[in-house]
Amino acid sequence: MALISVSLALAGCEKRDLSVSEILPKACASCHGSDAEFSIASARAGYELSIHRTGGNAFYSNGGGCQKCHTNEGFVKFVTTGETGEEGFERAPSQPACFTCHDPHGTGTFELRVVKPVRLTNAAEFDGGKGNVCATCHQSRADATVVAVETEASKVNARFGPHYGPQGDLFAGTGAYEYPGKTYGTSPHTTKLTDSCVACHKTLPEGRFSLDPGIGGHSFNIKGEVHGVKTLNASVCQSCHPGIKQVAGGDVFDRKALADYDRDGTLEPFQLEFEGLLALFVNGEGTGILQAGIEPAFYDKNGALRVVREGVRPQVQMAALFNYRFFVEDRSRGIHNPLYAVQILYDSIKSIDPSFDLSYRP
Repeated sequence: MALISVSLALAGCEKRDLSVSEILPKACASCHGSDAEFSIASARAGYELSIHRTGGNAFYSNGGGCQKCHTNEGFVKFVTTGETGEEGFERAPSQPACFTCHDPHGTGTFELRVVKPVRLTNAAEFDGGKGNVCATCHQSRADATVVAVETEASKVNARFGPHYGPQGDLFAGTGAYEYPGKTYGTSPHTTKLTDSCVACHKTLPEGRFSLDPGIGGHSFNIKGEVHGVKTLNASVCQSCHPGIKQVAGGDVFDRKALADYDRDGTLEPFQLEFEGLLALFVNGEGTGILQAGIEPAFYDKNGALRVVREGVRPQVQMAALFNYRFFVEDRSRGIHNPLYAVQILYDSIKSIDPSFDLSYRP
């Protein structure tokens, strides 16, 4: 135990060395002492490289209910009281940080502020262990069955869809627009990973020389750089997928898809097949079903969302648009739930193009 020299200015007191344990109660020393039980410094190093820290949303997303996820103060208030505050914004907002997700002094063990299952926007339940705290915010802000309906074309804008964070929904196998008469499954990721999000995103890379504060831990990043080399963290994947590794020079895992989902004639790693599948909706040639498959098109040939002032968008088009944006905004390239993802996208294409072959639909 390191010693701290304490000078006491009171008359008659002499200078002497005191140990941390003599100054701080044991409960405090477990975090603030020199032999702290919790690796706060390491966690902080990862956090500094996380989007939670660098995203910068706390100030411009502070209001209209957004503050409950985009600010530390709003989140703590919401999970504690179920409310976002009478004023509708936080007067002194800050980025989500350590004490957003953890209660430092409740039990002295940095307990998570959310441990019970989370109710998603569409009323489904997310029960992902330690990942429940993540799903409190990383979920769709719209119920597909409510918003994917016949809509005035002028009301369709860049904000239509799940609103950037449907990862919890996809992991649980819910949240997209599901077509009547179709059956949807879910990936073993949902059932095998007891702590869901945390199991993959917080696991550190294996090996002494593989460690980097920007990968795993409290950075929550799956990919980053180690010694200047692009690195994917496959550590947790290998427990179920022995031998899985990063494609040389790429940013995807080398695990092959079960079928040529994007119909380009080449069986590729799943994430690349999924990228190709999304390109059947919108691509740089302007041939996607949301570009050339409907009139007027949702997207132009450059992939930009078009503004249409007149007319009505039928429900079938709105559902396909919602599902496309659902998976684009998830940003895992289908990895969060491969089975559900491919099934939904295949059915979405079929709804717009009746000639589309479903033989590769899992």
